[in-house]
Amino acid sequence: MGDGISSFWGPVTSPEWCEKNYVYSSYIAEFYNTISNIPCILLAIIGLVNALRQRFEKRFSVLHLSNMALAIGSMLYHATLQRV
Repeated sequence: MGDGISSFWGPVTSPEWCEKNYVYSSYIAEFYNTISNIPCILLAIIGLVNALRQRFEKRFSVLHLSNMALAIGSMLYHATLQRV
């Protein structure tokens, strides 16, 4: 599963998915999968700001907040590869 790889976050508890683990940093397991979530977070922030500025219904704010939470969760998972 983790081939005994240990890092700053502890032993890897998930299988190696797409990339080699901890190639670019000892803090980020799958570097490119982790940073690929940054545009999703930025777009969710832009959408949230626009929804609040234009006084859209609350469901649009909830939509952008949930997309942001999903991207942050994905970023944390790919950075640590810790499955709880």
